[in-house]
Order: sequence, then structure tokens, then C-alpha cells
Amino acid sequence: MTPWKRWTLLAALPICVLLSGCELRAHVGIVVDGDGAGALAYTLAADDELRRVARRAGADPLAALADAGAGLQGWQVERRSDGSLQGVTLTTTFDDPDELARVSSQFAEALSAPELRPLGPLRLAVDDSTVDLRGSAALTLDAAAVRELGLRPARAREVLDESVVLRVEARMPGEVLETNADTRGDDDTVAWTIAPGEQRALRVVAQRPWTLGRLSRLLVTAEGMLALAIGIALIYDWRGVTRARPALP
Repeated sequence: MTPWKRWTLLAALPICVLLSGCELRAHVGIVVDGDGAGALAYTLAADDELRRVARRAGADPLAALADAGAGLQGWQVERRSDGSLQGVTLTTTFDDPDELARVSSQFAEALSAPELRPLGPLRLAVDDSTVDLRGSAALTLDAAAVRELGLRPARAREVLDESVVLRVEARMPGEVLETNADTRGDDDTVAWTIAPGEQRALRVVAQRPWTLGRLSRLLVTAEGMLALAIGIALIYDWRGVTRARPALP
């Protein structure tokens, strides 16, 4: 089965939810460190009833996701269970902003359809003081398919609001300075909740911390060596002054 065919089946999941009143959860997790490396994960979980309805419609959504993930180079596939919800998680790592752009574009192309685009390509910009992450996510509806069920798109969104969740979370390397996220967790964590029928832009800017990699790169430059020499000289001068200072009675 081609990736397009797999995700045509997965795109029908919101319609299966409308037919059954089941539960569908999708979660995207993004972790970024101070050097622009990190990890990306996507989890899709469905309850027993939704899986039964989907199979009757000729689709096995979790198997389709696992198969699609197995075809993505560098991605790991893991089955998960949380009570009545059964899920599949795809995970990968990236070493720099360019690799994040590549793997997220690969993910967006292989695991999206007009009705289900859990994540658009991600862009990461790293400078001396900040780490800037941008992207998009969407959970749109096939209006024609909804009308065939005798529902208006607005009513379908109301029904799906109670049963479908697409959540995107990002953990940044430092304190969040600016974001359009819906919620903030700790100082370095934000989250967006994408409602059915909604398309969202994602943006978060965080403070960039000093890391061992940044310090080592700084020290191999002329400016870094000069700063190190000045620091060592100041330490020796201070130690000399303290040794020469008479002891207090």
C-alpha cells in the first residue's frame, strides 16, 4: 500500500469518529537543545470502538501509521497502550536545524492528507542569544464527506471537539521569550491544541543557554583565546594581591 493510500485511510478517521462517537488522540512532541539538535515524536492513539469502526471501513489506522513510519529512514516505531487507548509512536532525532527541516518535511510529506496534516515542516533559527522554532499544524475536515453524513461542517466540528485532540508540545533549551502557544508549562515548555477544522501557525522563541559545545567553539577563535588569556591573567593578579595582603590580627 502506498504512503498516499495509507494516509487517505487515516484521513478518514475524523469521519469514523463522527459515526461512532469514539476517541482519537494525536500528539506531536518537539525537543530542542541549545545547539539546534533534538528529537521529534508523533503519537496517534485510538480507542477500541474507533479501531473497530475503522476496520469495518477497511482501515487499520495504527497499522497504517506503523507501516508509514517503517518506510521513513531514521524513524523508530513503538506500540503503546494507555487504558482503552492503543497507540503508535514514531520518533527520530536531528543534529542541527538543517536536519530538523529535512526530517520534518519528510514527515509532513509522508504522513499528511488534505484532511489530516498533523505537522507542517519545521524551521529552526539559532543565533547567539535565541532559538526560534516555527511550523504549522492542522486538523481540517472533508466538507463533502461531512455533508454526506447529513451534518453541517460547523456541527461536525462541535461533535469532534469532544472526541478528537491534536496537541503539539515543544520543550526549548531555555526560558521562553515569545510564543503564540495556547499554554505554557515550565519556563521552557509550551503547547498548542489544534481543534477540528483548524489550521495553526506555531512559533516559539527561547533564550539560548551556554553549552559545552558553544564554549569549546568560542575558545578556538582568536577572540576566545584572548578572553581566556585575560581571564587567566586576572586570576593570577588577584591571587598575587591576596597573598601579599597582610593577615588580620
